[in-house]
Formats: sequence, C-alpha cells, structure tokens
Amino acid sequence: MKKKLLAALLATAMTVTMFAGCGTPGSKDSKKDDSSASSGKKRITYTLREDLPSMDPQNSNSISCATAEICTYAMLTRNVEGEIKPDAAESWDISDDGLTYTFHLRKDAKWSDGEPITAADFEYSWKRLVNPETASPYAFIGDCLKNGQAIEQGKMDVEELGVKAVDDTTLEVTLEHPTSYFLSLIGSSGQFAPLRQDIVEKYGTDFAATSEKNVYSGPFVMTSSEDNVWTFEKNDNYWDKDSINLDKCELNYVENTDTQLSMYEAGDLDYVQVPTAYVSDYKDKADVFANGNVDFCYINSKSDNPVLGNKNFRLALNYALNRNDYNKLANADTFTAFNGLVFPGLQAKGTTYGEAYDLNSYSYPLDGDQDKATEYLNAAMKELGIANASDITVEVVTTDADSSKRIVETLQEQWQNALGIKVKIRQVTYADIYGKVFPEHDYEIGYGGWGSDYDDPYSYLELFKSDSSYNYSQYENPEVDQLLIASQDEPDTDKRMDELNQAEQDILADGAFVPLQARNIYYMLDDDTTGINFYYCSLNIDWVYADVNAK
Repeated sequence: MKKKLLAALLATAMTVTMFAGCGTPGSKDSKKDDSSASSGKKRITYTLREDLPSMDPQNSNSISCATAEICTYAMLTRNVEGEIKPDAAESWDISDDGLTYTFHLRKDAKWSDGEPITAADFEYSWKRLVNPETASPYAFIGDCLKNGQAIEQGKMDVEELGVKAVDDTTLEVTLEHPTSYFLSLIGSSGQFAPLRQDIVEKYGTDFAATSEKNVYSGPFVMTSSEDNVWTFEKNDNYWDKDSINLDKCELNYVENTDTQLSMYEAGDLDYVQVPTAYVSDYKDKADVFANGNVDFCYINSKSDNPVLGNKNFRLALNYALNRNDYNKLANADTFTAFNGLVFPGLQAKGTTYGEAYDLNSYSYPLDGDQDKATEYLNAAMKELGIANASDITVEVVTTDADSSKRIVETLQEQWQNALGIKVKIRQVTYADIYGKVFPEHDYEIGYGGWGSDYDDPYSYLELFKSDSSYNYSQYENPEVDQLLIASQDEPDTDKRMDELNQAEQDILADGAFVPLQARNIYYMLDDDTTGINFYYCSLNIDWVYADVNAK
C-alpha cells in the first residue's frame, strides 16, 4: 500500500471528531425505554475485550484501565481528542526554558466525598508512581519529571522528584528536559491522576480493589465492580458536572467477540467493535477509526538462539514477509499492512508523521523481496557457520486467542516457505505474555504491539532505547540511544522530529523487530448515542461527554 493511500485511510479515521452510529439490525427499544424513557436517566452500555484488572492508577497498564480512569479522575488537564482543556487546574504557567510548569488548581475542585482536591494529592500520587516500592508497571512514564528515572531505579530518594505542592492550590512541576507533549500526556494518562493518601493507606494492598475502596475526583464515580460488570454514575461533586450528560455508564467484560456482537444486535449494548471475521458483513453499517496501535514481532536479540542476535538473519525475516498477503490471510484485510514502528497518524511538522516522512523509502517492501531475503539469509548462515537453512529453528510465542494463533500460523507458513527454516509456535495466556514472557525475556520471537501514550513518536521509539523498562527485545544501539537522548533537549521541533525519524530508520535498518500492521477498529454505535470521542493515544474511546438523545 502506498503512503498516500495509508495517509488517506488514517485521515478519514482521525479528522472526524465525533461519530454518530449507523442504523443496525435489532431493536434497542426495550433497553432505551428502561434507561431513558421510563426512568428519565441517560445511560450507555458496552463491553470490554479485556478484563479491568485495576483502578489503581499506579498499578494499571491497559487501555481498558485508562478509559475508566480518565472518567473517574480529574487530571490537571483533560485531553479531548488532542485538544488540551483545563480540568482540576484552571490555569498554568510555563517557564521560558520549558522546564517548570506551575499549575493553579480550582478552589471548587472536590473529591466525591466532598473533600477538596489539593496540590498535595498530585504530589503524593506522582511520587508514588516513581517510587520503587510501588513497583508500578508504568513507572517509566514519569521519566520526564526531574529525577524521575533515577528515583525509579533506586538511585535517588523519592523526595527529590520534581513535583512540589507550594500550597493547597499551587503545584510546581520541574521536568528533566523540555517535553513538548507534557500537557497532552498528563491529560490522558491515568498514572498522573491525584490520589488521597489517607484512602490509599487505609486500604493498603486492597486500595481500589473494589468500587467502595476508593474516592473519585472526575466526572464519574464507580458505584459497582462485581461479576465483571463495572458501573459508573455521574459525580455530583465534579467541578464541571453541568457539562456531563450521562447519568450512568455500564461496562461488561465479555471475552467472546461473537457474544458481544449478538448482545449489540439484541439491543443490550450501545457500542460494539465488529470482530475481524465479520467486518466484510458489516462494512456498510460500521464506522472505522485508526486507533494508533501497531502490531509487530519482538525479536529477543539476546536469547539463547544465536541466529536472532544476527542482524542479517533478522533482515531475512523482514524481507521474506509479504505483509499485504499476511494481512489478507491473518486479518481478513481489515487492518493496514504496515512496515514501520511509529503510527503514521501522529502529528509532526504541521501534518501527520506519515506525510512528513516517506516510510517506504527506508523500510521493507510491503510485498516482500525474496531475492534480498535469500541474500541476507545466506550471509547470516555464513557468519554463523550453518550449512543448511533447515538446521535453523526459531520459536514464536503468542497468546492463546484464536486470532493470535491465526496470525503466527500465517507468519510460520511464510517464513518456512520463503527461507526454508523451521518455525515453532508456543501459546501462553494474555496475562503471562505481558506479565512474565516479555518482561523476563523468556522468548525468541514474540507477537505483540504498542499504542502510544502521547502524541509523539518517542512513545514508540522508547521501546528500543537500551535502558527502557519496556525494551523487551534487549536491543542496544548507541546511535539510537544518542538520537533519542538528543531529541529530549532539542528546542527546534522540526529538527527534533528529524532526530526521532532517524532513530526509526536505524531501528529498521537493524531488523530489530518485524512490523506487521496498523490496527483499524470497525465499530457500530447506537444511533441515539452521540458525543463519543475516539483518539489514538492512551485510550481509544472517550465517553465523558457522551449523550443519549430521546427517540
């Protein structure tokens, strides 16, 4: 697929700020009568495709958690599809060097129990985030704060973090380096939510384990969290409650995607993602957005299998893959075949990253290149002293989901046919692959992916920085590290973007991973539900300002 076609698809998905649903089979009357007409309440219901493992902002690391947390916490700013709005902070000042942010909190900002939200609540929360004792899986996101990484690594005391409550309504934040996306980051990442120290200490390890073991500062409070159903109701103490239209939102965890679709058809859901297998049946009814997730295969360059530490072998894997054919076979052509790391829809140089940089000029051809694949394989075998390609065996690990199995089986077939090597498949649970397999580097090749936490290429590129806690590949390249470090202090935004793009080029030139696809989400939304926002950073669906129109 040519760059312009990819950009057009992404632009179509991202320029619409609000989506109204299409008409769909099935009647919604019974549910709507119950929630809107009869009770006078406005409610929406949809399902999650993964469990909601934690509502503790410092112990969550999934899109489902981010979606819930952005609705239940008042951040300093609120990121609404890239537009930065004041939230708990009514204003802020930024120093000329871009290193110091002074936030002025609202005097009427309150917790759900009526207590005032103070600057100390943010100071406590952010220090808890980077404190090694918390063992937050997302502690790295605080690296932009002064001394954040050093504290996370146990090299400095947590009290030296660059955050200070000057008084009850003034929070002073000092950054490690100028961070152009800082206001966007803290407005969409739940890890920067305020926390009440008295509540956290009261419940200890059970904090936020259930709805009643927490207090809430955002537009909604969680009122129930039993039996894989999470209920959120409007927070009457939220400072901007008059802008909140919904009375209730109910999230259900339903693992089977066919069941989700049936529930939507029966009128039990207002929103549903269309399963890949059914996209062709619903293309006339569904809308689509590019959600910022890119999927790829990690390559553990320091695994016990020596072939994966060989650059030529990694390049052979990449050139052997026909990504267009792969996408048709593995994903029914519903995603976008992709040969890069940075999501092309990010903002860069006054346009999108995909328009600013011609990915196809420095990456692998989407249709693959058998001659180059063979050339790189022969070079690798010579360097490794391997006589026959059939003597090479690699293992690909993935989750136990049917869709993941189909993906790696497609990769297995292409690599075996194109290179003559043997490819084994190992399946584990979703919890294990991200809880143990990748973090503990217990794999050779692993199918995974990434979605940006903020609107900047650094969020993707950091995965290949040698000291990143999310460097599952154990990849090391001093030139890449130098470019990423230089980008942090570069005041010229265009030059900084060029440095980040060069880092992506170097990572691809090393064959450090195997890019596969950029995800498109096909969905259906009940036609009387409006104001749902979709975004490609940190969270995908934002229902804070949703509304239900009377029929």
